[in-house]
Amino acid sequence: MASDDELERLLREVDASLSGSSSAPKREVAQASPEAASPGRVGRALRTGAVAGVVSGAVVGTATFLLAWLPFIDNPVSSAMGAFVGAFGTGAVLSATRR
Repeated sequence: MASDDELERLLREVDASLSGSSSAPKREVAQASPEAASPGRVGRALRTGAVAGVVSGAVVGTATFLLAWLPFIDNPVSSAMGAFVGAFGTGAVLSATRR
């Protein structure tokens, strides 16, 4: 089994070959504090949820309106509102938890 040093060397070689340089310097990643990024993250999450909700609500509402003649299709407005709420919640939570 290969030692950790050999694996690190191999990973550096692969990284260098993929980036196009002969030697890959170690990169230092500057990370922002979670408190500083929090307001932007929440706003972005709400915006993503709103867009997902509007698109989903429009699609479901239109489809439900067009298929209202079927006996198992209910009110198009309530279907669109349900789709909006579900997509808004899912989009907001998933985009807020993503880095």
